[in-house]
Amino acid sequence: MQSNAPPKQVKLNLLQAFRGIASLLVVLFHLDQLSNEKLNQTFLFGIFKFGWAGVDFFFILSGFIIFYVHRHELGIQSWQKFKKFWLKRWIRIYPVYWIVTLAVLALLIFVPSLAKPGDTNLFFLLKTFLLLPQSTPPLLDVGWTLILIIFFYLIFSLSYLIKPKFYLPLVAILLLGSLTQFIPAISISAENPWLWMMFNSMNLEFALGCLAAYLVVTYPLRQRKTLFFVGTFFFLCFGILLSYGVIAEVQTLNILGIELGINRVFFSGIPAFIMLIGAASLDINKGTNIPDFVNYLGDASYSIYLIHSPIISALAQIAAKLNLVDIIGNSLIINLLIGIVSVGAGCVFYSIVEKPVVEFLRQRIIKKKLPSKAT
Repeated sequence: MQSNAPPKQVKLNLLQAFRGIASLLVVLFHLDQLSNEKLNQTFLFGIFKFGWAGVDFFFILSGFIIFYVHRHELGIQSWQKFKKFWLKRWIRIYPVYWIVTLAVLALLIFVPSLAKPGDTNLFFLLKTFLLLPQSTPPLLDVGWTLILIIFFYLIFSLSYLIKPKFYLPLVAILLLGSLTQFIPAISISAENPWLWMMFNSMNLEFALGCLAAYLVVTYPLRQRKTLFFVGTFFFLCFGILLSYGVIAEVQTLNILGIELGINRVFFSGIPAFIMLIGAASLDINKGTNIPDFVNYLGDASYSIYLIHSPIISALAQIAAKLNLVDIIGNSLIINLLIGIVSVGAGCVFYSIVEKPVVEFLRQRIIKKKLPSKAT
């Protein structure tokens, strides 16, 4: 009798490390941004202005992990699998996001001077909490990235409900629509939020992550270290060039009379894709070890990602009001302290909030309500 057991998953330690690194890149980006805005100071010579590339890395990782974990279920139509997939994603994303968003909302209610126009509008808040696309960013500024992640989960999960002969054309249409966003003349702005979500060029990064996972599990790649170092080299090179304005965030090219806008998908996504193939191949074929604290940072990456920006913003405002740059005489010390506090707060939040909340919900919802044969 044929076994329905899924293939054994190899623990991908380097990818776990990448989760932590990606979140730290985003922290460094916001630290540089808010240091300029609130303190009129440049953080570490502006080298981390490209830290937004951590988001691209997150998207590639998300695509890789989802495909890698669920690859044995592709093509299987099952309402139970669809339900379990979404329960797991809901538990992972929404409750912790709601807790942080509620904390930010409470702060805005008690300190109205911090709120922007429309921040407490009920319709805006409803879409913010549900992570629905809208023309203005959600209350929690990183929420826009979660909107795209939720959309990716939706499209992937439809493979449990729709036969491949219908599902694959749907995916192809969405990917082709995303490719058209490299043509500035027909690009879709956030003023059309639903179309912006459906055809965002960054959706291609989830597809690249899925492709990376497919290549790694299907083909024995020998040049693992070469791929890893080449991807890392170009990721950092493009990042530094972007930070110092040597190349623009959207580089215009004219190919066969068509004007193309080459953006972050090329500068960050493709190098991350190459890096990820090399790293995952090393993990699967050779096995790797990472320090415990790096493993912990990977676990805490979502909490760090969610709460670092409000904390950096609040601490930067306090530092500006207290004139700490003039008092201490060194903005680097202030920025480093703010960064350490924001990452530390994310780690504490993970340990005392995210981890117990997620584990509690998994025990109550996944293990009790879904039969084991549905896994």
